[in-house]
Amino acid sequence: MVEKILVPKIDIYSLTYSDKSLEVKKEWNEDFDIDNFLHFPLLVNSDGSLWKDGNLYLLSKLKHYKKPSPKTLDSIATDLKAFKIFCVKQKIDYLSAHRKITRPTYLYRSYLQELLNTGQISTSVLKRRITTVVGFYKYLINIEGVKFKFQLWEHGISSVVYSDRFGQRQSKIVETTDITRIPQTKTQILSDDAIIDGGKLHPLTKEEQIELINALKEIGNTEMTLAFLIALVTGARIQTVFTLRLKHFYKIPNKDDKIINIKVGAGTSCDTKYMKQHILVFPFWLYNQIKIYLTSPRALKRREKAKHIFEINDQQYVFLNNRGIPFYVGSDDLYRRLYREVPNGNAVRQFISKTLIKKLKNNGLHLDFSFHDLRATFGMNLFDKLSKKSLGNDGNSLDRILIEIKERMGHSSLNTTEGYLNFRKRHKIKELSQDDYEDFIWKLVHESA
Repeated sequence: MVEKILVPKIDIYSLTYSDKSLEVKKEWNEDFDIDNFLHFPLLVNSDGSLWKDGNLYLLSKLKHYKKPSPKTLDSIATDLKAFKIFCVKQKIDYLSAHRKITRPTYLYRSYLQELLNTGQISTSVLKRRITTVVGFYKYLINIEGVKFKFQLWEHGISSVVYSDRFGQRQSKIVETTDITRIPQTKTQILSDDAIIDGGKLHPLTKEEQIELINALKEIGNTEMTLAFLIALVTGARIQTVFTLRLKHFYKIPNKDDKIINIKVGAGTSCDTKYMKQHILVFPFWLYNQIKIYLTSPRALKRREKAKHIFEINDQQYVFLNNRGIPFYVGSDDLYRRLYREVPNGNAVRQFISKTLIKKLKNNGLHLDFSFHDLRATFGMNLFDKLSKKSLGNDGNSLDRILIEIKERMGHSSLNTTEGYLNFRKRHKIKELSQDDYEDFIWKLVHESA
């Protein structure tokens, strides 16, 4: 059919020929403002040839002023691969639309709808895949000059209402297509049992948090235990937790320090979503526990095995696996190009699915969750803590609570933060009885398993 392979480094240039010497030279391609790209996904046909149109579309993304990340480009390539496989299996010529009924875009949209109806894909996957295909065809029509007898979709104009980063309602006019429009019923919206925060997140209840930490203690994987604790008490995403560096734990705190702030995001060597800067607030006991871990024989042995030694030692990652490889590679890591497949947290996800969930099940708890759900758990714990400490229930105090949660979690929009308030209103989940959820976590960690 078609396969996707990752090229560690692709060089971008034009070939020029000399009539006199017949020599071929590589010269800068003026269509691009870069001369190479790391981890470029290539789409290869079953006969070993490159899929010209698909790869040219991916390459065109590198002409933009704002380049896509390797992860984003890989996601686009994955969607294109799925479309090409569909066309091959159904014997559809994706470059032809001689009759209305044979338009490849509508055939593919119907196929995706069937997958959605049978539960094989989610609404978000459907929308992402069809949006990628629309972008692909816009490229073919507008840049490559491919012509189709019939329109590949119907155009429309729609007004979209949204909340800006300050929580104010705004509206804008956007161009739409009939194949990317996915109606959502009121029933679907109300039945959605999640917080929308970079995905559909499900906070863990107090009892589930207890079982989770006990299971981690029983498994005894120090790196995973500390990483999970960081997510639970700071709300950090997986890419943030696992791109923390030694330099972030060089501070020697005073015994009177209750918290230690760590700046993450652009310029800190620690990744965040969109590299937005914000502060992770560590309780003293966890910060100190990580410092102790970093001087342990276990951590030292892992750093000794590290294949990539940074010129400045404090740039090394806090968490490495038993072969000295990071679980997640930072966006500014000079060694990124040397990885055939850049570590992006898959080992952590495998630990959850193959080890942690199995342990929880053996302990009598059937819990299906993701690392990202720990972020939602932190958000709800923090909301409960601030709500109890707030004087009165007036609107001003609620606004202050939401603003503090927004800052602590690094949300770009207050609308995202309000999702935690709405979740609490919809669910009668038992709140933590402790005044501080950090104390609650500390007691769980230090009690006998």
